[in-house]
Amino acid sequence: MSEIVVGVGTAEGAGLRAVRWAAERASARSARLRLVHVVDEAIESGGDARLLLAALEGARATLDEALEVARRVDPDLAVVSDLEQGSPIEVFERCSRTADLLVVGSDWHGGRRASRRGVHSLRVAAASRVPVVVVPDIDVAMRTGIAVGVDGSEVGARALAFAADEAERRGWPLIAVHAWDLVPLSGGEYGYGGAMVAVDDLTEAAHDVLEAALAQTIADRPSLEIDRRVIAGDPVIALSDAAEEAALLVVGSHGRGALARFLLGSVSHGVLAHLEAPTVVVR
Repeated sequence: MSEIVVGVGTAEGAGLRAVRWAAERASARSARLRLVHVVDEAIESGGDARLLLAALEGARATLDEALEVARRVDPDLAVVSDLEQGSPIEVFERCSRTADLLVVGSDWHGGRRASRRGVHSLRVAAASRVPVVVVPDIDVAMRTGIAVGVDGSEVGARALAFAADEAERRGWPLIAVHAWDLVPLSGGEYGYGGAMVAVDDLTEAAHDVLEAALAQTIADRPSLEIDRRVIAGDPVIALSDAAEEAALLVVGSHGRGALARFLLGSVSHGVLAHLEAPTVVVR
C-alpha cells in the first residue's frame, strides 16, 4: 500500500490544514496516512525530565486531535500515528525514504517574516527524497486549478506530470506557467550569453519551450483543459501570482552542487518563502 506522511506539528492553523490535505489525498488514492509528530531533541538534551514529559504528553494529544481530523475526512482511512524524538529534519528525511508523498504545514506566506515552523518546512522540503507538499494557513476551498512551473527540464517534466495527474483527477484546469527573466540592455534587446536577442524572439522561443514541454501531456490527456501562460518576468513572482488563484502550485526543485539533495533551487525556495497556496516541490 502506498503511504502519505504528514508532519503533525500542531492541530491548529497550517498544521490542521496539512493533516486535512494529506487525509483527502490519501483517501482519494486509497493510500495509508502516517501521522508523525517529532519532539525536538533539544528538549531531551536540556535534561529537564518534567519538560520532556510535558512535551511527550502534548505530542500524544496533538496526534489524537490529528487522528480525529483525518477520520472526519474518511472514517475508513488507514491511519497510523508515530511519536518520534530527534531532529525533525532527520526524522522526516528518513520517513521520506519509504513514503510516496510528504506533507508539512507552514505559517510562512504572503512575504511575511518566517517563523521557526516556516524555516523547518523549507529544510524538510530540501531534504526529502519524495515530493513534498507545504501547506500554509490559507483557505483555498473556493479555488480551482492546478498551477505548475514549466521550464522544459527533466525535473520540470516530473512536476508537470504530477500537476497534470492532479488536475485530471479533480477535473480542474492545468495552469501551465513558463516565465523568462533576462536583464535588458538597450533598444528593446536583452543580453544572453554574450549575445543580443530581441524581445520578440525571446517571447517566441518561450512559447516554443512551453509547447514542447506540454506535447506529451496533451497526447496523454487530450481532454485536459490547459491554460498556457508565458510571462516575461521573475519566475517566482509569475508562479506566486498564478498560485493566488489556484488550489495547488507544483514546482520542480533545481538544487545544485555536491549537496544538491539537501538544497532547493532559487525558484522553489522563492515560492516556498511566499506561499499563496499549498505548494508541491518535486525532485
